[in-house]
Amino acid sequence: MKTIYNIRQIIVSLITLTILVWAFFQNQFVVKIIISPFIICSVAILGENLFSILNKPKISNIFKYIFRISLLVYIIGFLTYATYYAIKNKVYSLLIIVGIFILGTISFFKSFFQKK
Repeated sequence: MKTIYNIRQIIVSLITLTILVWAFFQNQFVVKIIISPFIICSVAILGENLFSILNKPKISNIFKYIFRISLLVYIIGFLTYATYYAIKNKVYSLLIIVGIFILGTISFFKSFFQKK
């Protein structure tokens, strides 16, 4: 049953990766910056599931951590930019929303990186 799930994840990540790479080469620099973390996450999911099927748990875990770290860097970058934007344009109510997202991100990643 787990193999079927992994194969489905590989197919979905391949489709997603194809669409993202196409969009990466069709757009301008700013859009490439936005798309690149999602490409990294798609490759990480693809590698994790592929090596899980091949019964290589250590390599699969490496790809799992690549996914987690790239997602964390993307979220931190987005929240940093949102904070900069709020302070620069004096939209202090946005800082409250960013603060809520920061607290949610901290609690999300505490459970995400928790050892079993």
